[in-house]
Amino acid sequence: MHVKASVFLIFSGMFIAASVHADEKPVCLIAGWENPASVCVAHTKTIAATCYICHGPNGKSSGDIPGLAGQDKTYIANAMKDFRDGKREASVMKKYAMGYTDSEYEALGEFFASIK
Repeated sequence: MHVKASVFLIFSGMFIAASVHADEKPVCLIAGWENPASVCVAHTKTIAATCYICHGPNGKSSGDIPGLAGQDKTYIANAMKDFRDGKREASVMKKYAMGYTDSEYEALGEFFASIK
């Protein structure tokens, strides 16, 4: 009986979660799944948070590592692709760059370009 109730609750929760965002147009793929804008924004902010360790809070560096805030979005996306592809030398960035997709690079570029 508990298994049936658990399965029912899981599927009910999935239905409710899907219906909450049903009116939002899917705008990004995360792990192959289409997602609404609200999820895409949260995902991008989560990825960007990994940059803050070296590039400073909100990408505003106070040290020798360059800041990301206010950089051109295309510059950031292309730099990440170059790190990933080994076209740009770096000790740490290649490891980070290998974990993301081109669309995630573009979203990061837009995110950091919007910070002034």
